Amino acid sequence: MSLIDGYGVLVGTIDRYACDNGHNDKEYYHCTIRVKTREGFYRCPVDLDSKKEYDGLHWRVVDLGKSDMHGLSGLESGWHFLESEPGSGALDYLRSPELQPTGKCVRAGSGSHEKGDKACLSWKYGTSRDAFADLSGVLDGAKRLLVFGEPFRVGKGVHNIHQNQGDPSESRWSRENGIWQDGAVAGIREDGTVKMFLNRFKTQATQTDERGKPLKKNEK
Repeated sequence: MSLIDGYGVLVGTIDRYACDNGHNDKEYYHCTIRVKTREGFYRCPVDLDSKKEYDGLHWRVVDLGKSDMHGLSGLESGWHFLESEPGSGALDYLRSPELQPTGKCVRAGSGSHEKGDKACLSWKYGTSRDAFADLSGVLDGAKRLLVFGEPFRVGKGVHNIHQNQGDPSESRWSRENGIWQDGAVAGIREDGTVKMFLNRFKTQATQTDERGKPLKKNEK
């Protein structure tokens, strides 16, 4: 299957954002972005729950430079459905060439990330607070915001703002597995440069089949 209520992108500007309380003062369940559009305000909760594991939450910030986001940067503000296929503007963490990491997971705050180093494209892991610091870097100073995910069934909002494939078959989320439907937050700055925040969970596979289901180790 795939995301039940469809997939797309919300275009607008940041009104405000804040995090709720999690397991402790270093953890959050969600950080919610309030996005202003011509259709009104949308609520966009980004799941940053590490599930009480030191490496349960993985994330990356991808610097795309000056990009029109496959034409999405010119869309009017508001919600836009996207076809889950290459070239539509849809995202796929495992298949979009511009989103591919170059290294293994690196603990946040380990000091191994240096400006200009390709290691900066690796997945990080750590606390929700660590992830929120990088998400804030994408939000602050953004002239325009693009939020990828699934629209709320009731009310104005976007959720599933994370990888939406590779969940194990025994997971309650496995029915939502699909390719070219991953969530993310992209901030477009005044000079046209784009930074994108991607997040996933340790339980999600890094290789999937054409339905977004996890591949077994001996499969290709």
